[in-house]
Amino acid sequence: MRKLWLLSLVFANMISCVGKGTAAVLEGPFPLLVTPWTEKAELDVPVLIKEAEFVERSGVGGIIWPTAGEVGSLDGTGEYEAGLQALAERAAKPGAEFNSRITAICPGKTSAEAIARVKKVEAVAKRTGAKMAILARPPDDATDQTTMVAHYRALAMETTLPVIIQTYNGKSPQPDVDLIVTLAKEFPETYGWVKEESPGEQVNARMEQLLSRPEIKTVFSGWGAKGWVYQGRRIGTRGAISQRPAYAGLFVRVFRRLSAGADASDPELAAAFTKYLYMANLGDVFSKHGDDEMRGPHLYVLQRLGIFRNRLSRTAAGKVEEFAMSDKMKAEVDARLKFVGITAENPWGK
Repeated sequence: MRKLWLLSLVFANMISCVGKGTAAVLEGPFPLLVTPWTEKAELDVPVLIKEAEFVERSGVGGIIWPTAGEVGSLDGTGEYEAGLQALAERAAKPGAEFNSRITAICPGKTSAEAIARVKKVEAVAKRTGAKMAILARPPDDATDQTTMVAHYRALAMETTLPVIIQTYNGKSPQPDVDLIVTLAKEFPETYGWVKEESPGEQVNARMEQLLSRPEIKTVFSGWGAKGWVYQGRRIGTRGAISQRPAYAGLFVRVFRRLSAGADASDPELAAAFTKYLYMANLGDVFSKHGDDEMRGPHLYVLQRLGIFRNRLSRTAAGKVEEFAMSDKMKAEVDARLKFVGITAENPWGK
C-alpha cells in the first residue's frame, strides 16, 4: 500500500504542475468536499481541513469546495471566503504543500454576483500563494449564448486562475460547444477545461465534440462519475468531478487504470469502479429524496473514517438537523466499508 501511496503522489505532482508561460494542467479526480457543520450551525473549519487532507492523501488532481447550492448561505455569513482561506492556507503550508489544486465554485444569481465571488477567490489565491482554480457554471440570469459569453469574458478579466466551465445538469440552454471553444482561443490560460454534464444523450456527444477541438485541454465527467469508465476510455475524458470525497482513493485507482489504457474488461479498473458504485448506492438505499443522496449515509462513512464529528446538515432556516440512522442502517454501511477496505490511513481500499 505504501508503494501505491507513493505512486499516487508522483502522479498528482505530474497532473498539477504548471509550466512557465503555459496553461495549467488540470485533470484527474476533483472531488467536492462535503461541508461539515457544528452544533451551532456554523462551518466546522478544522473538520473541513481534515477532510481535505484525507482527499489530498489519496492523490487526486484537485479538491473542490463548496457545492453550488451552499455558496449563497456561506457567502452571506462570510464563511465562503473564510473556508477557502483556511483550505488555501493549509494547501500552501510550507513543507507540507498539497499536490492537488484547491478549486472554488463561483455561481451566482447574476453575472455580477458570480464575478464578485471570483474576486474573493482571486484574493485568497494571492494572499496565500496556493494553487487554485475556479469551477464556474453560467450565472442564473444568462439566458442565451450572448449573455453567457459576455459573462465569461468579464470573468476572465478578474482572475489569473484557470477556470473550469461547468455545463448545466438538466437546465437549458447550455453554453454551445463553439462558445466554449471561442473562449479557450481568446483566453487560453483561463479557459479550455470543461465539466460536461448536459442532460441525457447530449452529454457523450458534446464530450466528443469538445475533445475534437485542440483548444480544449480537459473534459471532466460529471453525473456522479457514473459514466466515467465509458467516457474516459471510449471518449477521452481525463477526470471526474463528483461530491464523493470519502471515495477519492477509488477515483484515483480508476483514473490510474484509464490513463494506462485499460478498458472495462480490466480487473483492477472494474474492481475500483464497482466498489465505488457499491458505496455510492448507499445514497439510493437510504435517501430521503428518492435517490442519489450525496450527504445522508455518506456522512456516517466520513464519521467511520474518523474525519467527521457528526451527521449534521444546515437547513435553509439556518439550523442543523441530524441524518438519523438505525442500527440496521449503520450495520449495512459498516459491512460495505469492510468489503471495500477504505480507512483513514488507506483511502484506496483493498
